[in-house]
Amino acid sequence: MEIQKTFELSCSPDVVWEAFADVHLIADCLPGASILEQLEPNRYKGRFSVKVGPLAAAFDGEITVERRPEDRAGVVAGKGADARSSSRASGQMSYRVEAAETPDRTRVSVNCEINLAGALAQFGKAAVIREIANRLTAEFVRNFEARLAARISAEGSTLTSVSAASAASTQAQRQQSLDAGKLAWSIFWDRLVSLFRALLGGRARQ
Repeated sequence: MEIQKTFELSCSPDVVWEAFADVHLIADCLPGASILEQLEPNRYKGRFSVKVGPLAAAFDGEITVERRPEDRAGVVAGKGADARSSSRASGQMSYRVEAAETPDRTRVSVNCEINLAGALAQFGKAAVIREIANRLTAEFVRNFEARLAARISAEGSTLTSVSAASAASTQAQRQQSLDAGKLAWSIFWDRLVSLFRALLGGRARQ
């Protein structure tokens, strides 16, 4: 499955590009994700925890990161497996950081290729996964901007490596998982409310 997303951040491209080099910061901002260990300069051991209805899975695997400073672009690839459900996941995310039309804002373009196999694959309806991706993107943007603002304020507009506070946040997040079941229910509820609003609006015009 391929998912393409574009979003804007209220920071300059230089600040965003430098922050994207901190994989711990990125994992902190993405629900269910965590970096467990650095294996090599561009290779990490990571985990992504997710709960879909009664099924909970923790995908443990490796992540590789490639950055192209000349293009302000990069590729993040990973694969992992959950021992309990025998589910497997692999994917690759390409991203590009560019200046937005508005000054001091950044546009980030992302292209993801995701493959699921095993028990979790039965929940992989394309429409639901795309809706979940929309909500995860929105939450990531909120978390990322909040973390950047806090770090810039604390460090005098200078971004450094992950701080002790960031490391503690990562450790706490390892105990959390993305509850896709709740997200799917929220999506269903939003659609139901929209349907009722459309029906009521149609009656009001009659």
